[in-house]
Amino acid sequence: MKVVLVAPDSKAHTITPPLGLGYLAAVTRQNGHDAAILDLAKEQLDPRQGAEALKHLQPDLIGVSVLSTAFLQARELISIVKREMPVVPVVVGGPHITALAGKAIGDLDVELGVVGEAEQIFPRLVDNIAAGHPLDDIPNFCRRVDGECMQSARSAFVQDLDSLPFPAWELMDPRTYPDQPHQLLCKEFPVAPVITSRGCPFDCTFCASTTLWGRGWRTRSAENIVDEIEYLVTEFGVKEIHFEDDNFTLNANHAAAVCDEIIKREIDVSWCTPNGVRVDSLDNELLSLMRRSGCYSLAFGIESGSQKVLDINNKKLDLEKVADAIAMVKQHGIETHGFFIIGLPGETHETIKETNRFARAVALDRANFALLSPLPGSEIFNKYVQGGGGTDQLDFESLNYFTPFAIGELDVVELKRGQRQAVYSFYLRPGPILSLARKVRPAQVKQLLRTLVDYST
Repeated sequence: MKVVLVAPDSKAHTITPPLGLGYLAAVTRQNGHDAAILDLAKEQLDPRQGAEALKHLQPDLIGVSVLSTAFLQARELISIVKREMPVVPVVVGGPHITALAGKAIGDLDVELGVVGEAEQIFPRLVDNIAAGHPLDDIPNFCRRVDGECMQSARSAFVQDLDSLPFPAWELMDPRTYPDQPHQLLCKEFPVAPVITSRGCPFDCTFCASTTLWGRGWRTRSAENIVDEIEYLVTEFGVKEIHFEDDNFTLNANHAAAVCDEIIKREIDVSWCTPNGVRVDSLDNELLSLMRRSGCYSLAFGIESGSQKVLDINNKKLDLEKVADAIAMVKQHGIETHGFFIIGLPGETHETIKETNRFARAVALDRANFALLSPLPGSEIFNKYVQGGGGTDQLDFESLNYFTPFAIGELDVVELKRGQRQAVYSFYLRPGPILSLARKVRPAQVKQLLRTLVDYST
């Protein structure tokens, strides 16, 4: 059976290999089926052009990964495909389906959906469809029957992550991707994203990670991780790795083992953590290992310069310890990048000022100031979107980090003004602006300018 896995364009500022589809393609191939990946963002295809590309590929089954930020693009693509390729089954999955399940497949007007981790489920689904067998015994599965959504029981998360094959990198060669990695900037190119762990034990109100991956933190072995890195370096000429974990340093022994293995094998690669690590998980011994193994930049999810706002949003972080931790990181010659969110529950004019002062005081090299986005699956989404009238109330066009979502004391105009003030307050200083200018590569100038426009409008 020929399976084509599609990543709709989320219109993000960065374009990276879709790791989730890479894993699904690999396990699909292991089961004896043909698999291909169609990345609409990378190929710069709109839904109509994506449907034409699918017709050219002649799949027997289409799988569409749905991010909430790409919901409208996915819906348009699926509508065209169903109209023009009516006999080809369409299966949806990904974060949006996991968070909203039955409602999501109804909104997308599809019959079949996979919820949660799909590596052990999707191949069974493909096998059953290929053989014409019933689908009733498949867990993590939802489907519409006579307009009603039926959902099977959830299975346990994959515990042995080493049992999974590497993503099908030959279907998403890092050398063919534009120089627009996660967080845009990088030291070297080509870049490849790698995930070493899944799950998060924390309950931040703005995050949907526990809905997607569960609270149990699971890791790959250091040997398995570095095998993949070595493969990427050897076979695809990758020069930089981006660890995309939610919690790469949650267990210092795990992070240290990965660093030790890179050093032992003498792999010449740079790496960073564009998805962020917790500042309170670091010490001098681990940082020394990180630096020796190729780490040049660490990002931190600080979220707010107001301890009150952090506490309201279950962010288990002590701001008094953050400045010392960032200073310690810089002593090891590692760049620092802070993430902040404007508009969290509890935000006021004064707490935005506190964030601005804090971001400047802790000597970060770079900072992102995102507006709150109510991600499906997060506590904020459940309370302020679903609890406020249902998901029809959510404008998916505005589900990004530049469009205000007002839920408290500040209205949308005040929130947007607060974001602009935060960006200007941080970057209109000689140090940060020169640091940013030195790191921007020619191919990234256009996207950087686009980001600045989004901040300022």
